[in-house]
Amino acid sequence: MWTPTIVAHFWRRIWSYGRNTVAVGAIFAASILAALAHAEESAVAKIAVSASPAASYFGERLVEGVMEFRGRRYLLTLQGVSGSASSVGSVFGLRRARDIVGPYKPAEGGLQNESGVTIRFDPPLEIRGSALQIELAARIYPKASTGQGGDFE
Repeated sequence: MWTPTIVAHFWRRIWSYGRNTVAVGAIFAASILAALAHAEESAVAKIAVSASPAASYFGERLVEGVMEFRGRRYLLTLQGVSGSASSVGSVFGLRRARDIVGPYKPAEGGLQNESGVTIRFDPPLEIRGSALQIELAARIYPKASTGQGGDFE
């Protein structure tokens, strides 16, 4: 990690080599910052969404999704979807699987929950009401014996 001491030492060394080196160092630093910014924009998980064959329960349309995150698959249920439910979502800012849970409201660049997780659906999902509610139903692959269930990262 770049600490202030390391950065200061880096710039002192560059200044000691002359103007051309300073220009090269500035270009190098800019390229590192651009790479870090691009890394933050990369999706950390994908969600494939489709309408459930059961279609509804208690008047509510049941939409299921499968999230692929860190080599594992998780079954999700989505409430508040109207219209076509076939879509693929790119997930950003997800650190643990359970952070996907919660209400999602429209935000810049997609839908965002209180944990800071953002999902961009392509094609966009039609949301009924003000929020999309996502619940984590189960880890489906690879199966792991947890004894009591409900044990998510």
